[in-house]
Amino acid sequence: MTAKENTNGEATPTPPVTIGSLTNLKVKIPGANLNLAGVLQSTNHPSRRLAIICHGVLGHKNYLFQPSIANTLAPHMDTFRFDFRGNGDSEGHMGYSNWDDDKADLDAVIAHFERQGYHIYALIGHSRGAISCLNYAATSHHVPMIPYIVSISSRFDMSDVKRKHGPELLELLEKQVRRGHFDWQARTAGKDITLRVTQQHFDDFLNFDTAAVAHIPSMTNVLLVHGSNDDVVPVKDIATLQSHLSHTRTAMRIITNADHNYRKHYNDLSQIIGDYFSAEGRKADWTRRILPNWKTWVHAVGGVLNFRTVGDIWIPSKTDGTVSYLRPGVIYRCADISKPTPEGIKVLEALHITDVFDLRSNSETERRGTFEGENLKRHHTPVFAEVDYSPAQIALRFKMYLGGTEGFSQAYMSMMPNIRNFFPQILEHIVKKKTPFIVHCTAGKDRTGVTCALLQMICGVDEEQIAWEYELTRRCMAIKEEDVEFLKASIGGESSDAQVRGVLSTNEEYMLRFLEEFHAKYGTIEDFLVNELEMTLDDIQAVRDVLLVKIPVPRAAM
Repeated sequence: MTAKENTNGEATPTPPVTIGSLTNLKVKIPGANLNLAGVLQSTNHPSRRLAIICHGVLGHKNYLFQPSIANTLAPHMDTFRFDFRGNGDSEGHMGYSNWDDDKADLDAVIAHFERQGYHIYALIGHSRGAISCLNYAATSHHVPMIPYIVSISSRFDMSDVKRKHGPELLELLEKQVRRGHFDWQARTAGKDITLRVTQQHFDDFLNFDTAAVAHIPSMTNVLLVHGSNDDVVPVKDIATLQSHLSHTRTAMRIITNADHNYRKHYNDLSQIIGDYFSAEGRKADWTRRILPNWKTWVHAVGGVLNFRTVGDIWIPSKTDGTVSYLRPGVIYRCADISKPTPEGIKVLEALHITDVFDLRSNSETERRGTFEGENLKRHHTPVFAEVDYSPAQIALRFKMYLGGTEGFSQAYMSMMPNIRNFFPQILEHIVKKKTPFIVHCTAGKDRTGVTCALLQMICGVDEEQIAWEYELTRRCMAIKEEDVEFLKASIGGESSDAQVRGVLSTNEEYMLRFLEEFHAKYGTIEDFLVNELEMTLDDIQAVRDVLLVKIPVPRAAM
């Protein structure tokens, strides 16, 4: 991206080729008889996710890097960048410390797009706009919760503005008994402006409660970005912000040599934000959070591979101000549990696991054996009838897996007609017995993965997280050489060792494709359970009531 100098001596990038369409819009502020001007950049993203981009003081919707950020986010979501009142093309009067106006402007924009069917997915702000975004997340109690906040060069220590304005300003304010104000001369959006600032305005700015970020709901994902050479807002402010946001899912990025307006670093800034919102970025952040717990679980039960609990997941409600928590320590999943060590048995007992649902066929249990302890009841709930596990059917199913993403999806969909063979028993246990249980097959990935995916769908877990949880199996290396040899023999020697090992692994794409096919054929999980298992909505809710804890979160209650 090339650049030229504008009238303020700031680097103005040559606009990139726009991704999607640009639409100029006016948004009315209820009760204020004012219209806000903005630009909707849309690719008609099927998720209907929207990011709202907020400029800083004296900025506007096309200021600095905002078009670049919008373009970078276009593959992931639509964006709306707008002028706060009195800025750019918006009506009204610009203010020095009109924080309530900023909040009302955001309210108006959010309400406008929610009426259009958008899900407000992110608030992204620079400098003062970042302060307003963080404040909105902390104080608006918006339902549903806005899941992402990106704060670019946000100020925390408001008193530092004295340094920014310098001694001349302070001297003017000291003389306000005679003058009552000072006039801030500036240029914005190609226009010279005068902003009148009184002592009250200045005090209101200094006293703004940036520590209110501690009230941002802890489910919120917050990205803090700062330039190492920022001489407007000291870089120490990002560290202070992070300490006040320790209860949230906070990530921090510092761009080396970047100043407050990221001159010559628009691409760096846009790329960081784009990566953060990419599927890979979201997955990496999720993985960093859960891996410590996963590593604790995976080798916890001696003699049992791929062991873990499905839980410790927060699920924000889309309809009210609550969050549901999928309890850990109720659903466990693993590979074949036929040969736990004595130490492993003690761990199962310590976890108070009472029941095991074995999804394997008769031929598998005969080959590998079974386990049932004094306090551990085994339920044989094979996904496939014995006729479906004949050598010919095994070869056919394994060849599906060799077909990659589509093959795995096809194989997983082939389990759905057999849902009555295994799923009702698990649901009945959840509702009636309410005790911790294990679901397993041979490797603990396909039949077990699909069963656990269905349970998470009932609970409303985000489907990306379902796919990521499914893929954890790949990390535990739950592959036994006897399984490799058995699979080679079943397929008939047509595949390489690497292909066979690939069949015994997992990839998030396999689960995501299955979920897509599932919804295309069956509709929602509620539709599926009602139509295929003749459950009522009350029956489904009874399952949720056991697995979930519902928590009101007016602020950071979690």
